[in-house]
Amino acid sequence: MTRVVITIAFSIALVGQPASAHRDFIYSPEEARQALSAKLSKNEISSLKIPYEADDEIRELASEITKDAHGDDQKLKRLLHYFRKRGYLDRYQQTGTHTAREVLDRGEGNCLSYANLFVAMSRSVGLQAHYLDASRVVREFGRSGSVLVEYGHILVGVKIGPDITPVDFDGSAKEFNRFEIISDLDAIADYYNNVGYELSFHRREQGGFANQDVLRAFTLATRIAPGFAKAHNNLGVAYGRAGRIEDAARAYRNAIQADPQLPAPHANLAQIYMRKGQREKALKHSEKAVRLDPQNAHYRYFLGRTLAR
Repeated sequence: MTRVVITIAFSIALVGQPASAHRDFIYSPEEARQALSAKLSKNEISSLKIPYEADDEIRELASEITKDAHGDDQKLKRLLHYFRKRGYLDRYQQTGTHTAREVLDRGEGNCLSYANLFVAMSRSVGLQAHYLDASRVVREFGRSGSVLVEYGHILVGVKIGPDITPVDFDGSAKEFNRFEIISDLDAIADYYNNVGYELSFHRREQGGFANQDVLRAFTLATRIAPGFAKAHNNLGVAYGRAGRIEDAARAYRNAIQADPQLPAPHANLAQIYMRKGQREKALKHSEKAVRLDPQNAHYRYFLGRTLAR
């Protein structure tokens, strides 16, 4: 069986933004829908989930929790205490991606899910909360059949005065200076990228990665954030499983164009070139994947198999 590499990302990094620009990363749900209206159809906009959207219950809960707080620092401490009291970390789901509302109902989720609820509650009481990417700090690999899964990590940063205080929900990330602020639009793309991955496993009997809902979720992620290289890669995997090889190759090339330093689409594209008998191109991309991630045994396996052929 052909082995495929899929990268499951929780965020896109936007580097080098000055502190004065941090506010520009925040979109209210209405602003987010308006900003995406030029990229998505009316039907897609009407059904679009804004994962950090707060309803009346979330806003009232956040207000009640922080009612005796004096200043932003105390508000943050009250919210952190609430999250600990609810025992969210005891019910951490690595692959449970939920909206803020769903986390409140279910009482569990993964890092992105808890970030969604924390952002919603923080902003409900006037805190300037951002999504932070820690994918360069935390990288874990797991397997599911012939698929290699790479997990990233996301957390929340709350701006108090000139500083941003990181809020980590599972303690995985320690090097706070390496976190990168991402925009809310990228966080929405992350949500749909993760949903696509999870649907592929929930719907194995309906085609897994080739399921139409999976393809739609990954496609939506790439349209919301065209520079989301990891979502393009995942879309390529879904196309490949659906037998749409040319579409898969195009998605991998889009991923490489968006981020030439991401190794997964190079490894995946190499497999397609090998199937087509284009061995020089296959070797080029296999070698590139190994150069970008020399410690990854799977990429070395792909390169060795390409050389053997």
